[in-house]
Amino acid sequence: MFKGKELEKQVYEPKHIQQVLAEIECNFPGYFESFAQQSLGPVFSNRIQEYEKEQEVYREYLDLEALDEFEYDPNAFKSHTRKRCPIIRRCLMAQDEVMKAYQKSFKLATGRQLLDTVRNIAEFSISYVVDFDDEAHEDVTTYSDLGLEPLNDDKYQRLGVIGYGIQSSLLYGLYPRSFAHRSQNAVWSLYFLSGRKDFELEDGPEFLMVRPNEGTCEQNFFYPAELFGFYALSVFVMLELACEDLGVTFENRYRYIYLSRFCDHVANTHREDINAFKWSSEYVESQPWF
Repeated sequence: MFKGKELEKQVYEPKHIQQVLAEIECNFPGYFESFAQQSLGPVFSNRIQEYEKEQEVYREYLDLEALDEFEYDPNAFKSHTRKRCPIIRRCLMAQDEVMKAYQKSFKLATGRQLLDTVRNIAEFSISYVVDFDDEAHEDVTTYSDLGLEPLNDDKYQRLGVIGYGIQSSLLYGLYPRSFAHRSQNAVWSLYFLSGRKDFELEDGPEFLMVRPNEGTCEQNFFYPAELFGFYALSVFVMLELACEDLGVTFENRYRYIYLSRFCDHVANTHREDINAFKWSSEYVESQPWF
């Protein structure tokens, strides 16, 4: 996908989705084989412990009663967010060149805008998990079955500040049982698991965001929640079955923490490739879709 253009509608078509899934299923065993060279029990336990240290912070930040307190002074919520929201704090402290635009957008956002968006996300998460069923969740066959399309609504985003990535971090920070973490590594991992293929998309692989003026690209930070959620769930099911064969069983409440750890492995396997994509115009310009 090229920055400034819409994601091609073909990515929503059943035929295309099945092609992507088939490629992921073909490539998954190789990545899992290298992942399983380590003792997976401790690997997952360590990630769960890391997650739980931060989960309480997200719970406090997204607590509806706590959010109500800021209705008396919404401007104070901006400073509170800068200090108490883990993912936004990391974005504001990042030294990467690509984060400068984010940091500028945050400065321009008002406390009221941030408060309204965060409250809407918190309320969505609560309503979503009320009737959440683990078995039904893992049995979905289309992206629409997940019910994540509402997250595309403007009320759940704040231009330049809270997009799909931040939105996902908030949801995952509360309920890893129900929401996959749409981290940079997660989107990169879908690109590599799908064999780096463009599946005849005119603008190249859907998991990449190409910057034509710079000749570089990033993971697609505009990739929609419902499609990401569907592919993430599909990879999770593969991961769960593969781990069961090794005697490693999963707990539903940690569902997407397991997946997040595997996605980090896939992305780290290709760290040099990712850095080349992000910083080398020669590399990007050599691709057939550029």
